[in-house]
Amino acid sequence: MSFPYLVKRIIQMVLTIFLALTLSFVLIRALPGNPAERFYGDPRIPEEVKEQIKAAFGLDKPVWMQYLHFLKQFAKGDLGVSYTYNRSVTGVVLERLPWTLFLTAVPTVVSMVAALKIGVYIGCKRGKLADKLISCVAFALHSVPTFWFALLLVLFFSFKVGLFPLQGMFDPKTEGFAKFLSLIHHVFLGWLTLFLVNTPSFAVYVRNMVVSILGEEFIITARAKGLLEREIRKRHILRNALGPLFSMLTLRIAGMLGGAVLIETIFSWKGMGLLVLEASRNSDYPLLQATVMITIVSVILANFFADLLQTLFDPRVRFE
Repeated sequence: MSFPYLVKRIIQMVLTIFLALTLSFVLIRALPGNPAERFYGDPRIPEEVKEQIKAAFGLDKPVWMQYLHFLKQFAKGDLGVSYTYNRSVTGVVLERLPWTLFLTAVPTVVSMVAALKIGVYIGCKRGKLADKLISCVAFALHSVPTFWFALLLVLFFSFKVGLFPLQGMFDPKTEGFAKFLSLIHHVFLGWLTLFLVNTPSFAVYVRNMVVSILGEEFIITARAKGLLEREIRKRHILRNALGPLFSMLTLRIAGMLGGAVLIETIFSWKGMGLLVLEASRNSDYPLLQATVMITIVSVILANFFADLLQTLFDPRVRFE
């Protein structure tokens, strides 16, 4: 990756983040509801008190002045104070973000490893029974909605069989290592849902990539030299498949930061997904703005690092 291209990409990222934040600021304030209404719902509250409450939240100013104040605070790294929790938005987000990463990143990485093995295997066996069978199962699982699949797992394993808890993150009565085991017990169904939903799409992606790699000249040359199929898979196929796969991994993890609303709602997992839902219900502008901003920035940065990974794993890729 050349230096001029790197500078160009950084400028593009900054402009994209600025435009995305501006658009999200406008759309969030276009949502129905007023965050100050819940503080003066009593009709007996005098008008001057209502105006004081609005002024405390900065809602007495025109939208364009609120926008300029938001940009000024954002440049300082200040995301504001949550209307719901009455404390720093940064502190609220930092409390929830690790739980979402724990819920989403672990099954995503595990499913990526499993999909790599499955995809390379069925790609090398293309057209045979294993390829057709696994591909059909993969497409069938991939077409199942995530929330519906999660509800089925809860209905069977939690409600019918009783192997796993219906909701929550851990047993509040536990401490130390027992608390960690309780955490794994509570998060397992969420992990299983994401693993079973992600693995098929990853496996089919790797399979199609392997099929295209098998047609390259260096594979034909390797076979002409008498290399074993095991060596060809390890040295050539697997190595060339890692770059796009890691790029897909970075994008998927970034996307899951903002896409965990349904999973966290079903399993009552107090992460970023539920935080977005709470902020939208309460018209908590600073908190909702922060969650949207984190999702936007993470996706943009993931795209940038995906390009870097492409150049590291595949020397043939050049960005000028």
